[in-house]
Amino acid sequence: MKSFKAAAQGALAVTIVASLLAGCAGKEEAAPANDVQSDSSATDDTTEPVTLKAYMTDVNQPIPPGDTMDIPTLAYLAEKTNTKLDVTFLAHGKYNEQLRLKMAAGEYPDFYWTGGFANEETLANGMLLPLNDLIDEYGPNLKKTIPQTAWDAVTLKGQIMAIPRFPGGGTDTDRLIYMRKDYLDKVGADIPTTSDEFLDVLRKLRDGDPDGNGKDDTIPFSGRQSFGWMENLFGMWGIDPSASTIYNDEVIPSYLHPNMKQALAFLRTMYEEKLLDPEFLSNTGSIWTQKLNSGQVASYNHTVEQVGDFQKAIQDANPDVPVDIVAIPTPRGSGYEGPLGNRKNPIGVSMVVMKTSEHPEAVIKLLDWIASEEGQIFVDLGMEGDTYTKNGEAYVYDADADQDTSHLRLVFAVTPLYYNEKTIPARYAPEAIARIDQAYAVARNEGLPTPTIGMPQPAALSENPELSWYSSSLIQEAMTKIVYGELPVDYFDTFVETIRQQGGDQLIREMTDWYNENKKG
Repeated sequence: MKSFKAAAQGALAVTIVASLLAGCAGKEEAAPANDVQSDSSATDDTTEPVTLKAYMTDVNQPIPPGDTMDIPTLAYLAEKTNTKLDVTFLAHGKYNEQLRLKMAAGEYPDFYWTGGFANEETLANGMLLPLNDLIDEYGPNLKKTIPQTAWDAVTLKGQIMAIPRFPGGGTDTDRLIYMRKDYLDKVGADIPTTSDEFLDVLRKLRDGDPDGNGKDDTIPFSGRQSFGWMENLFGMWGIDPSASTIYNDEVIPSYLHPNMKQALAFLRTMYEEKLLDPEFLSNTGSIWTQKLNSGQVASYNHTVEQVGDFQKAIQDANPDVPVDIVAIPTPRGSGYEGPLGNRKNPIGVSMVVMKTSEHPEAVIKLLDWIASEEGQIFVDLGMEGDTYTKNGEAYVYDADADQDTSHLRLVFAVTPLYYNEKTIPARYAPEAIARIDQAYAVARNEGLPTPTIGMPQPAALSENPELSWYSSSLIQEAMTKIVYGELPVDYFDTFVETIRQQGGDQLIREMTDWYNENKKG
């Protein structure tokens, strides 16, 4: 490995962004392994390396200069899989836009990274290659590692259309409510189990000066722009406004569900009583994180596996305070019976293969190696001798040495990170592992069914982007005015009628038809 190590020293330093490709390996039941070995290599020394062209996200990080094969991490991956990689990294914030331009120009790769595959124009246009036969022949580790729920999410009419990456940890939901247990203890509050109890706890946190600084500056709950990182507040009433749900035998956007009215009324109470960060709609990611790390925020919403990272960041910023962050089950909304929490999403990101690829079997072999035990060590820890060493059977990870190319391994990952039983002790202390375990135990008991996983973008959304939760100022504006008290809560009923008249009924019809044809049964 010395040649790779020497080359790596000249690479451009970047920061690892593990949260961008969240997921933790767990014990969820996987698809049949067909009695394969735990490891297999795609390398075949008797044949010439196959050149594979790929499009990947840059995950908002600088890319080391030079050609793909000049980058030590990718050169190592290519060597292990008997390939020559030609990777074009597209800007993460404009990835889909740049991908469409590439496709429109006829610049087709062999395979590419996608945020789930559901909205792919290439899928709608019949340009993606069904992978069943290739996986059967060349993907034993993929079949062994990836759970059936993830395969189901990328299967349409019996055809596997992508290699999925899944949340892991035995759960399909990846967001929870976290609370500062040390703050709860200081104000004499217990973990809330209902929405009313949650409000009472937030009031105690607002008034009880839990950080002991003598100032009225504690934020009971904080969120981010566009109602981001607040999913589980809506989830108290069984809805996730960014997802879909079944209501009255129709598949509807969850933001149109009647329970949304109760959730908005709840947020309005939080806002009026200063239980919700008054700047939540303007908080950027960096501002929000700074508020959390400073100790100002008492509760928040975030991913399952990152509780250990947040615990460490907040503790490091407050060394004299015994910080104790715990995941809590989503409290049950008043008058609601049904599933709680965040939407179930059995896939995170995916790799898709183009029908135009001359070597689709080489793509599957490459991804299969990544899914092998050896490949997972590479994705988790890097290259032996460069970023980790072994002490007997234990792995010793050097995070400081892993600043140059770690993000390049992450974008190729097709299986979860962080919870590989062989590597997690190298990344986290026992206390952090226990904290992560506790969060996953909570997440395994939550989750909202999402009927449109894997659905291509409906025509109604193409014709009227304002119907999309992610791009609609119309939806966000109505919600904001209700929460701010500028419109009565009952305005929600008018809002629903307006949306349905402006293309919503068409969207509901298209989603329902797709679900009945592809998923119902």
